[in-house]
Amino acid sequence: MRRLIAPLVLALGLAGCIPPQSQTERLTNQAYDVAMAARFGRMDIVMDAVRATEREAFASTHAHWGQGIRIVDVEFGGARIIEDGKAVVALTIAWQRIDESILRVTALKQNWERDQRWEIVDEVVVGGDVALVPTKPKSEAEPVTAVSSLPQSPMQ
Repeated sequence: MRRLIAPLVLALGLAGCIPPQSQTERLTNQAYDVAMAARFGRMDIVMDAVRATEREAFASTHAHWGQGIRIVDVEFGGARIIEDGKAVVALTIAWQRIDESILRVTALKQNWERDQRWEIVDEVVVGGDVALVPTKPKSEAEPVTAVSSLPQSPMQ
């Protein structure tokens, strides 16, 4: 009996020595998980990480992912807290239009904020092909610019 209790006590004692995650670790883990979810087409997980007030706009600018756009790869470029409760996440997305074989690359900067948990509040194209994330409407009456109406890449 004592041989069974000793390992249990040791395991419980070691578990108490594990420090809690820092905010940077939580942000990095969550952002990485969201990037991998996007890579494998799990937009439900991605949408859960978007602030509730931004979900409709985010959904409309990403509606073509998996339909007209195939995400080939997502490279997580890191996460950095820039001030208390605000952070920036860098992503590089390799993608193709479904009807083409040209590989395109877009660099994104996501702005995250923390209230109860870290959430995406904005996403901006900072390099590469801008057609991956159509521009958001400035007003409710203005439609989102569709992928098919954007200029083609100079590589064509």
